[in-house]
Formats: sequence, C-alpha cells, structure tokens
Amino acid sequence: MVGLNTADDAGVYKLNEELALVYTIDILTPVVADPVLYGMIAAANSLSDVYAMGGDPKLALNIIGFPGKDDPKILGEILRGGQEKAKEAGVTIAGGHTFNSDEIKYGLSVIGYIHPAKIITNAQAKPDDLIILTKPIGVGTVVQSLLLEQSAGIDYQPVIEAMTTLNKEASLTMREVGVDACTDITGYGLIGHLVEMAEASNVGIELWASKIPIYQQAIEIIKRGIFEPGITMNQNSFKQKVDIQGVDNYVGSILFGSETSGGLAIVLPEAKLNKFLNQYQKPAPVIGRITKENPGRIRIIR
Repeated sequence: MVGLNTADDAGVYKLNEELALVYTIDILTPVVADPVLYGMIAAANSLSDVYAMGGDPKLALNIIGFPGKDDPKILGEILRGGQEKAKEAGVTIAGGHTFNSDEIKYGLSVIGYIHPAKIITNAQAKPDDLIILTKPIGVGTVVQSLLLEQSAGIDYQPVIEAMTTLNKEASLTMREVGVDACTDITGYGLIGHLVEMAEASNVGIELWASKIPIYQQAIEIIKRGIFEPGITMNQNSFKQKVDIQGVDNYVGSILFGSETSGGLAIVLPEAKLNKFLNQYQKPAPVIGRITKENPGRIRIIR
C-alpha cells in the first residue's frame, strides 16, 4: 500500500480489510558517549517511523555493528538501552543480528500494525492546511558539539531528553483527531523532509522561521563556528527547492540540519488545530502552511 514512490517513513503491506503491517529499519552511529542512552536514542529513532505513519509498533529485531576490539560490556549496555525504550513503547524485541564493524552502529527493524483505512502518509497534505512541529530542531548541531567535546557551557540535557522521548503520544493524538499528512524529522532535516512532503503531495509549503522551535543551544554552538556535516549535505540536496527571505543565516543553517529522533511534522486542517493541541497538552507550534502555489517547493519567510 505504501512503497518507495512517496519517500514515506515506512512501508505498509495490507494483510486484509482490517489489518496492515507497517515496517521499517533504521540504525545510528553513537550520538552520545553513554551506551545506555545511545541505545535508547537509537531505539526511539527507529520506532519513530512507525509512529509517523499512524501505526502501532509491536515487534522489533536488534541490528548492531560492533568492533571486535571493543569491550563486550558496551554492547550489552547499548542493547539494555534499546530494550528499555522498546518496553516503554510496548514493543517486543524478538532477537536480532550482530555483525563486525569498524564503528558501532545500532538500531531496530520494526513491524507495527495499522488499519488499512487509517494510514497517514506524507502525500495527502492539502492547500490551507497548517503544519505543526512536536519537537524543537537543532539536535544535529548539539550532537556534533558533544562528539567534538566542544560543548563547554552548553546545557545539552534538554536535547538528550527530547531524543529519548518517543513520538508515541503525538502519534496517538493525531490518530484520534484525524490529520491529513505527517512525517518525522530525522536525517534530511526539517527542510529535506518537508520538500519530500511537498513533492509527494504536489503542493507548496510556506514556513514561518520565527515560529519554528529551535534549541538556543544550537544557535550558540553555530555561532562558535561548529557546523554539523548534515547541514551542508542537506543544503546540497534540497536548497534548489527552497526560497529563503529575510532569515538569519544561523537559523537558516539549522533548518537544513539533520535531526536524530526528531519530532513529527503534522499537517492538519485549521479547524482541527485546537482539538489536537487540547488533547496533546505539549508544545506543538504552528510553523507554516500548505499552499497551492509552487508545488514541490518551500518558501521560508521570517
């Protein structure tokens, strides 16, 4: 039912009129030094693809690349972190596969359930819909400073907490309210994933930079001259589809930056906004709208 044609977050296979499978896989290299935290973040990141489709994750397999020279206790701690987050999600990890690797890599292959009539893709955004975002952006920049050990004076704990937070509650809320489209914000960054949505839905997108929640820690880090590689990669991939007017260069860079276990960008009619916000009870600012003009492109204004 959902395959490669729309660059969606997961595939969907219909079993019968009442049940379809949502399936995905994702792995990460370490984003923090603590192996348990890393396992939790990687698991949350993998599960997010199912949540973005409106699915209910049920089963998973561990996928882990591990250098033979490293202490096997680290492997156990990574898996413990993944298990803790899977348990929180109500997901059973039924085994997995370990392979020798030059660097550590970890993630989950996940299968979830969804009703075939209730699939939420990135391809049904409609003109005049609003776009809300459930987590701030700038994670990639903060992670880069941690990896480079240049985070002195930076309070990175809120970013860690966000990366370990499941998108489960946001997914449940959008299912109950009924929305038009969704995508989770991960490696391609806010801009990249919304370009994919604009193309899949054949619509334009207008973003309001001043309304987009950004970690101030990320702004401070970029002002120190630390730029994570995802910014350049995503700019090279997507900047030709983006028009930016009057936006601070630091902010503009972060809009292209990669995210890890990022939030959901949810697209819904304005008439459903208050119902969503009242049920969700967490910050989910409106950051833009869907337009008929300029299909497949994004316009960013202050």
